[in-house]
Amino acid sequence: MSYIQTFFRLLMPCLVLLSGLNSPAAFSAVPDAVAAIAGNYTGYAYNGMNLDPVTTVLAFDANGRFVGRYQVDDESRPFEGTLSGLIQEGDRSFSMEWTDRDGEGFVYMEFNADYSSFNGFWTNTDGEDQFPWNGRRQ
Repeated sequence: MSYIQTFFRLLMPCLVLLSGLNSPAAFSAVPDAVAAIAGNYTGYAYNGMNLDPVTTVLAFDANGRFVGRYQVDDESRPFEGTLSGLIQEGDRSFSMEWTDRDGEGFVYMEFNADYSSFNGFWTNTDGEDQFPWNGRRQ
């Protein structure tokens, strides 16, 4: 057997293994207790000097990665933000990072027993002040 044939004979199983890492089955599944938060929620978040309507979307992509976003209906003009870095803090409580035109910080959400709504708060990165953020599944 030539060196080239030996090289390809050894290389092919490695390529097959590596190509399998790209498939959704190669990634760990999202646990049910975490996947239960996925959905669209409408509620209110403190913004400026009052509570403004907010739509919060919590989802997972095909690879099981958390992808969240929100839209605040500010009086002057609506704006959007992203949610990332999901951490399960307790049975039905989660924290994540928010980012939008005004900066970034953290949000904490505590879901009810059937995950139909959450109450929570957001903070700036210093975590000193807490501002309400809630939602009900649509």
